[in-house]
Amino acid sequence: MICDDSSFTAATLNNFLWVTFTRSNPATDIYGIQAESRGRHWGCRGPLVIDARIKPFHAPPLIDDPALERKIDELGAKGGPLAGII
Repeated sequence: MICDDSSFTAATLNNFLWVTFTRSNPATDIYGIQAESRGRHWGCRGPLVIDARIKPFHAPPLIDDPALERKIDELGAKGGPLAGII
Protein backbone atom coordinates (compact mmCIF):
# COMPACT_ATOMS: atom_id res chain seq x y z
CA MET A 1 0.00 0.00 0.00
CA ILE A 2 1.32 3.42 -0.95
CA CYS A 3 0.27 6.29 1.33
CA ASP A 4 1.18 9.87 2.17
CA ASP A 5 1.68 9.58 5.95
CA SER A 6 3.19 6.20 6.84
CA SER A 7 3.56 7.04 10.56
CA PHE A 8 -0.18 7.73 10.92
CA THR A 9 -1.12 4.75 8.75
CA ALA A 10 1.04 2.29 10.69
CA ALA A 11 0.06 3.57 14.15
CA THR A 12 -3.05 1.37 14.46
CA LEU A 13 -4.99 -1.19 12.46
CA ASN A 14 -7.94 1.23 12.35
CA ASN A 15 -5.74 3.91 10.76
CA PHE A 16 -4.42 1.42 8.21
CA LEU A 17 -7.91 0.29 7.24
CA TRP A 18 -9.23 3.87 7.12
CA VAL A 19 -6.43 5.12 4.86
CA THR A 20 -6.47 2.06 2.60
CA PHE A 21 -10.19 1.91 1.97
CA THR A 22 -11.18 5.60 1.97
CA ARG A 23 -8.35 6.92 -0.19
CA SER A 24 -8.35 4.33 -2.92
CA ASN A 25 -10.69 3.47 -5.76
CA PRO A 26 -10.60 -0.23 -6.68
CA ALA A 27 -11.27 0.60 -10.33
CA THR A 28 -8.25 2.87 -10.74
CA ASP A 29 -5.88 2.50 -7.77
CA ILE A 30 -5.12 -1.23 -7.56
CA TYR A 31 -2.20 -2.75 -9.43
CA GLY A 32 -0.62 -6.18 -9.39
CA ILE A 33 2.29 -8.12 -10.76
CA GLN A 34 1.20 -10.42 -13.58
CA ALA A 35 -2.31 -8.95 -13.46
CA GLU A 36 -4.96 -10.57 -15.61
CA SER A 37 -8.71 -10.70 -16.05
CA ARG A 38 -10.57 -13.97 -16.41
CA GLY A 39 -14.17 -13.46 -17.33
CA ARG A 40 -15.10 -10.45 -15.26
CA HIS A 41 -12.68 -11.24 -12.43
CA TRP A 42 -9.40 -9.40 -11.94
CA GLY A 43 -6.45 -11.05 -10.20
CA CYS A 44 -2.68 -11.03 -9.99
CA ARG A 45 -0.03 -13.61 -9.25
CA GLY A 46 2.49 -11.35 -7.54
CA PRO A 47 2.29 -8.54 -5.01
CA LEU A 48 -0.79 -6.35 -4.92
CA VAL A 49 -0.24 -2.58 -4.78
CA ILE A 50 -2.95 -0.17 -3.59
CA ASP A 51 -2.44 3.55 -4.22
CA ALA A 52 -3.97 5.16 -1.10
CA ARG A 53 -2.39 8.57 -1.47
CA ILE A 54 -4.58 11.67 -1.13
CA LYS A 55 -5.88 12.64 -4.56
CA PRO A 56 -6.46 16.26 -5.68
CA PHE A 57 -10.25 15.75 -5.69
CA HIS A 58 -10.40 14.49 -2.07
CA ALA A 59 -11.69 16.76 0.65
CA PRO A 60 -8.96 18.16 2.91
CA PRO A 61 -8.33 16.24 6.14
CA LEU A 62 -10.20 17.29 9.27
CA ILE A 63 -7.91 19.00 11.77
CA ASP A 64 -8.74 18.99 15.49
CA ASP A 65 -9.48 22.45 16.90
CA PRO A 66 -8.89 22.31 20.67
CA ALA A 67 -10.71 25.61 21.31
CA LEU A 68 -13.82 24.39 19.51
CA GLU A 69 -13.67 21.02 21.27
CA ARG A 70 -13.59 22.80 24.66
CA LYS A 71 -16.66 24.87 23.73
CA ILE A 72 -18.56 21.73 22.72
CA ASP A 73 -17.51 19.94 25.93
CA GLU A 74 -18.83 22.92 27.93
CA LEU A 75 -22.20 22.68 26.18
CA GLY A 76 -22.47 19.00 27.13
CA ALA A 77 -21.17 19.40 30.71
CA LYS A 78 -23.51 19.02 33.67
CA GLY A 79 -25.75 22.11 33.78
CA GLY A 80 -24.99 23.00 30.14
CA PRO A 81 -27.72 23.33 27.49
CA LEU A 82 -26.81 19.98 25.92
CA ALA A 83 -26.14 18.04 29.15
CA GLY A 84 -27.23 14.44 28.73
CA ILE A 85 -27.65 14.85 24.99
CA ILE A 86 -24.04 14.84 23.82
